[in-house]
Amino acid sequence: MGAANGVELRERSIRILFSYMGKQRKETLYFDNAPLSPTPANIKYARRLAAEIRLKITAGVFDYATYFPHSPHATSGSTAPLLFDVMDKWLQLHDVKSSTKSQYTTRINSFWKTGLKNIPIDLIRYSDILEVLNSGSWSSGKSRNNELSMIKGVFTFAVRDKIIKENPCDEIERAAYQSPRPDPFDLSEVNSILQYIGEHRPEQILNIVQFTFFTGLRTSETLALRWESIDFQKREVLIEGGNVYDEESDSTKTFESRIVKLTSKALEALNRQKAFTFLQGAHIFHDPKTNQPWAYAKITDVRNFWQITLKALGIRYRRPYNMRHTYATIGLMSGAKPGFLAKQLGHSQRMFFTVYAKWISSDDDDREMAKLEEEIKRSMAA
Repeated sequence: MGAANGVELRERSIRILFSYMGKQRKETLYFDNAPLSPTPANIKYARRLAAEIRLKITAGVFDYATYFPHSPHATSGSTAPLLFDVMDKWLQLHDVKSSTKSQYTTRINSFWKTGLKNIPIDLIRYSDILEVLNSGSWSSGKSRNNELSMIKGVFTFAVRDKIIKENPCDEIERAAYQSPRPDPFDLSEVNSILQYIGEHRPEQILNIVQFTFFTGLRTSETLALRWESIDFQKREVLIEGGNVYDEESDSTKTFESRIVKLTSKALEALNRQKAFTFLQGAHIFHDPKTNQPWAYAKITDVRNFWQITLKALGIRYRRPYNMRHTYATIGLMSGAKPGFLAKQLGHSQRMFFTVYAKWISSDDDDREMAKLEEEIKRSMAA
């Protein structure tokens, strides 16, 4: 289609033609991040807008970003790089695992690049970030906070790189949310689960479930576990890596290796597992369907046996991560010291007391009070 009065009509859009700072410009009009279609009403609007732009250019008060925020020319005098370019550079230089970087890239492209305008980064305001955040459908406050943390990282990078002076995310409040409390199984439930899996599932599944119940290892740590890390004489295992999204790392979640003492039930599972993988490869636990080390997506998608097992036994559903909580709470209820269990699980003592305060206070208080009463009786009798 042709152009008249500074308006060029295209099949599915409208462009404004004008001269600015000695250069010819052609800018597409947008509405809600989509090109404005060439309807009669929109064409009439475009012609008025073209005339308005010419007048403002003549008067020296034309603000490019106000009229064409999607344009790379919308600098409004700013010499800062465009937001999307900074995002891409942050993704390129951000020192994280490749699986994490892949997730960040997906979220940046699908959410932030869709919601924010690709204008010079110093023109992005607090309200722009907040508006995009409020447009999201969050499953929890934690999800919103994760998204905020990521985009805040982009702007922190820009501040440290001397591109901008202030981070527009700094004053945005994090959403309040309640962390899920531990919901462990009791020993009778553990025994029923193991018996059912032993009767209805391949033995390798029984072995990994039993080992997890009686070590409390994280899923990532269990998947990365190798036979060379087991000391059968000392009854312990060295935990120094993990597997997340099928990417193995030589560091744990807390970036600290640790020695975990093995219970007799954990050793029992390992001894049974020897028949399957001890001579076949480095990793201990294999998917019985493939006879290869478990893929992260497969082990976390446990619908094939976990939900079915609990439903068949009439046990209230809890996600498999509660196997880790089960180990901690069984230890506390048996009288094990919190400090020892915190080391076993790879927690700081502060984190351990925060997560398991309910079990520590109720059981330890009674035991400590009994000690106090015994000392009082002994002293009074003397």
